[in-house]
Amino acid sequence: MNTILITKLRNGDDSCFKEIYELYHFKVFCFVKKYAQPADAEDITQNVFIHLWKYRNKIDPTVELDSILFKSCKQEISRWYKKQNKILSIEYMQLVKELDNTEEAEEVISLKLEKIEHLLQQIPEKRRKIFTLHKFDELSYKEIAAEMGMSQSAVANQISKTLQYLKKNSVKSHELYWFALVFINHCQQ
Repeated sequence: MNTILITKLRNGDDSCFKEIYELYHFKVFCFVKKYAQPADAEDITQNVFIHLWKYRNKIDPTVELDSILFKSCKQEISRWYKKQNKILSIEYMQLVKELDNTEEAEEVISLKLEKIEHLLQQIPEKRRKIFTLHKFDELSYKEIAAEMGMSQSAVANQISKTLQYLKKNSVKSHELYWFALVFINHCQQ
């Protein structure tokens, strides 16, 4: 059965991919969750299946599907952590650089935070809620989809549109971190 599934997958059979996804999603998610936060585990799991589909033509039909998926899990987990560390170190350096200018720092940060808040108020309420749940409450796409009664791909699409909108309006990633910190502190008071 394993060889048949891989052969169909290599031929671009969507229904076969869906079958593999349904058979292995939970196993892959449980494995990834051992090494990542639950909110990140779903994103990493999705990346594993995206990777499987993207490179389906290179899969060796004689290799067990479990082996292929769990090797991909390890690679995606590694890629995820490298990406997070790179983002955090770049964001940290940018934050330090901007905070070194102590005279302007508070005023500049305050203006940037107001800008982000204003921009978020401009997007549709449902999209803003989805973005807030993911970026500030750290819910996974799956959790948001369940809460909002929509598909995970629709959630991903809304988050992507919000990020594009913010970037189009010159909001940098580290500014979102500031906003998240202020938002979280504000909600806890």
